[in-house]
Amino acid sequence: MGPYYITALVNLLGPVRSVFSQSRIGSALRPVFTPGRTVNEIKVQIPTHCSAVITFESGTIGTVLMSFDVWNHELPHIELYGTKGTLSVPDPDRYDDTVRYRMHADETWRTAEPVIRPLTSGIAEEELPLRGPGVADLAGALAGQAQRCSADFALHVLEVLETIAVGDGVPHTMTTTCERPATAEPIAASF
Repeated sequence: MGPYYITALVNLLGPVRSVFSQSRIGSALRPVFTPGRTVNEIKVQIPTHCSAVITFESGTIGTVLMSFDVWNHELPHIELYGTKGTLSVPDPDRYDDTVRYRMHADETWRTAEPVIRPLTSGIAEEELPLRGPGVADLAGALAGQAQRCSADFALHVLEVLETIAVGDGVPHTMTTTCERPATAEPIAASF
């Protein structure tokens, strides 16, 4: 799931300058709960818990926690804390979920109105097109539109993820960078 979250952060805050992370294997054996499984546990061979401090080119500092060792939580997926308030961004794997914000003087959270019509508006969850926006971006790129998710962007996200996974407790300066993708334009076609 890491690519979803780092992609969202780079989309929101721009490219990453450096990463400092620690990682570890939480448990040497992991239970398997998948229906129809052929084994009841697996031997863990790679880190399953990573905690990182990410410094963006803008100077913004982010804290990232990625773990297979946390079974249940009520933490927000992404929250941005600014000088005027807080922006709560939903799980990037939920596509058109609600974005909320709360200004410092507010007593309650407010829902941000979408800038473009949500692609899944009015569609039952079990019928969601899921990857439709990516297909629309691909079709636009083939028609000559600028790519919203370039190779440079993907490579940069990959480098950030790899650096988080190293988890050696040493600050790492990124060797790649990218441009923040352009804001999505309203999509005329319905999926």
